[in-house]
Amino acid sequence: MEERKDFEDLDERELNELGNAYSAHGMWEEAIRSYLRSLALRKAQGDIGGQGVVLNNLGAAYCNQRRYQEALGCYDGSRQIAHELGEQLSELVALMNLAFLHFTQEEPEDFLRCADEAESLALALEKWEPLSKLSWLRGRVALSGPQAYEQGLAHYAEALGYAAQEGETELEEMIGRVDEQAERLLSRGSRGMALVLYDYLQAFMRDQGFSQALLNHLAAKREDILCRPSLA
Repeated sequence: MEERKDFEDLDERELNELGNAYSAHGMWEEAIRSYLRSLALRKAQGDIGGQGVVLNNLGAAYCNQRRYQEALGCYDGSRQIAHELGEQLSELVALMNLAFLHFTQEEPEDFLRCADEAESLALALEKWEPLSKLSWLRGRVALSGPQAYEQGLAHYAEALGYAAQEGETELEEMIGRVDEQAERLLSRGSRGMALVLYDYLQAFMRDQGFSQALLNHLAAKREDILCRPSLA
């Protein structure tokens, strides 16, 4: 039988894996402790690439603890390391995390800056899933302002286009986000905007040759909105 190791006896790889296991169960303090120990060992060994991996994981744990400034520092550090090492996929992951963090913190200028960088890299790598998510978040940001509704709709259409290139599962998830956005608009009393959302996306999807099943879904959702009683 393999002898059980104490925490202090674990190596940097085992500590990172332990942090991931704790994270999977929402045990964030334990995860952070494991990641910090792994990071310290990697620094002592001069393992720059390994530090980048752990920093990204540590950033996610800090985010879940709402320790956003610490998360920002970790993601930025992970991004810088990946950039210096020419690891473009790792850099894209860090940029996506930075963009989402700024989005959730309602920092539109910082979000758009990171989104621009992530989008350029994702296009170069032909990574459609991150491009779809970035376009969707851009649409959310645009719709938060009173003068950018058409721009927001265009971003949503881009999100669907990229999702279709990624595959059926991603496209279905993005259609689900469309429905959620419509409900969000309805909850704010913006019934007309919800109808325009479906009209715009139906026209886009019809022009792009999307399946009739998806077009029927959008049409049914639009009809459901029309049939709901208006609120005074």
